[in-house]
Amino acid sequence: MHPGLERIRQWVLARHPDLGELGPNEELIDSRLIDSLGFVEFLALVEDVSGRKLDIATLDIEDFRSLSSIERSFLTGPDPVPLS
Repeated sequence: MHPGLERIRQWVLARHPDLGELGPNEELIDSRLIDSLGFVEFLALVEDVSGRKLDIATLDIEDFRSLSSIERSFLTGPDPVPLS
């Protein structure tokens, strides 16, 4: 697991202390673990842990469905575009 993914997991769990555990394939959006009010803060967290500037215009909600999809979409692969 990418170290940044643990920060994301902890962020979600801090908002849902009754959850207890958060598996890598748990649905984050449809289950409302990440809601519209927290989504902007969540995007900033993903940018921070990935070191990538996210382009809101090209985001695909499928990339945020689970910890696994976040890791695959933002925490592995080509070098990040530096945040500025």
